[in-house]
Amino acid sequence: MQANCRFSAVNQGRSAICHRRNDAPLNKNKLLFLLPSLLGVLFFLTPVPWNGNPTIVIGIITAWIKGLMGDYGLHIVVGLTVLTSVLTLLGTVLHVRWIVQHPKLKDLFDVPPIWLGIRLLGTAFGLIYLFQIGPDILTSDAIGGVVFVDIGVNVIPVYIVACLLLPFLTDFGFMEFTGTLARPLFRKVFQLPGRSAVDAITSFVGASSIGCLITIGQYNNGNYTAREACVIATNFSVVSIPFCLVVAAVAGIEQYFISWYGVVVLACLITAIITSRLPPLSRKADAYIGGEPGRTVARSADSGSLLREAWDKALARAENAPGIKEFLTTGLANMMFFMFSILTAAMALATLASLVTFHTPIFSWLGYPFIALLELAQLPDAAAAATALFSGFLDQYMPAIAAAGIDSDVTSFVLAGLSVCQLIFMSELGVVILRSSLPLSLGDLAAIFLLRTVIVLPVLILGAHFVVN
Repeated sequence: MQANCRFSAVNQGRSAICHRRNDAPLNKNKLLFLLPSLLGVLFFLTPVPWNGNPTIVIGIITAWIKGLMGDYGLHIVVGLTVLTSVLTLLGTVLHVRWIVQHPKLKDLFDVPPIWLGIRLLGTAFGLIYLFQIGPDILTSDAIGGVVFVDIGVNVIPVYIVACLLLPFLTDFGFMEFTGTLARPLFRKVFQLPGRSAVDAITSFVGASSIGCLITIGQYNNGNYTAREACVIATNFSVVSIPFCLVVAAVAGIEQYFISWYGVVVLACLITAIITSRLPPLSRKADAYIGGEPGRTVARSADSGSLLREAWDKALARAENAPGIKEFLTTGLANMMFFMFSILTAAMALATLASLVTFHTPIFSWLGYPFIALLELAQLPDAAAAATALFSGFLDQYMPAIAAAGIDSDVTSFVLAGLSVCQLIFMSELGVVILRSSLPLSLGDLAAIFLLRTVIVLPVLILGAHFVVN
């Protein structure tokens, strides 16, 4: 009897040990999901008071980094453009061995001729403004100052922080958790498959181009129909939270950031509901890339607990989360990509777009019919605002740049919102879409841009009057 008791006790002890061993990976995954995700929410999504105004933590960190840059911000921006052009010439023209034989350096600095030209142009614009030599139009604060100081100096600290801290939101299960919970909304309201929620969240916390590339990949793999992919790419590839911080800083409305961002999200959701049901998006084929007709969205995945499914997917992602070395390596690689592949080109395209917007009558002509409507909506500086209404089609910074020169928080609030909500800008996202397999033409993109502008404008105006006044 005693032997049996001892035997039973031993077996129970072994069972408990095995149970604890089996639970260990699960508990580890829970921690890997919860701790980094909570940090990501704290950094990117939690309002905090700062200097008497609400902001988010990365806004405080970026302000600190900008303070460290001090009076050398412009020199840092121009120095990075010069370094980019020199390395691009070495890689693209001279094909130096240590660049072309290194995969990551080759991707950064061995580029097609058009991108070499754009980088050289961006560097030339920067040197002209820094040394104040050349045409007055480029040495002026209205063009060179806005692009290289107001945008360039603001965008560098934002993207340094975003590249290093954004993986807390994207790589440890937060996206899978929130995307799964948002799935019913996307099915019922937007008539889209559940996985599109993940695309949208990727764009909101990451970058519009990343969300768009996810959508294109899903379409190419037969997971979206043409209609679904076009709706997602043109409505949910919204510019990211870090970019929104830059827009708010350029437009001079940082003190309203939390409220402004809420209005922007609301405007984008309303626009997605409407434009997805109107041409040209509603006329896109509800068929997959191979021609197979679209299938009814399966709903079996919602038969159980949606919260449980979201939890399980988050833990599965956490199980494959990056280690510290991979985390830092990825962050630094993303930062290098921004510094060397994006910054100089963005400075060039923003300068060109500024010249077209503010020194040609094109956008004044397009905005002229809307001056009376803006005055009726009691928007100060209606004529200046009307000129900027459609300039975002060239580059997303243009309405925010126009806002920087307007002495009205209400009008700046609206124009900064357009920089985010119009979404179809040819300097980046438009080019990505046109070069992809998505059945969207330049005319389609222009029509969608106009639709989005007409829909979001009343929402932004109402939000501006409510928040500012």
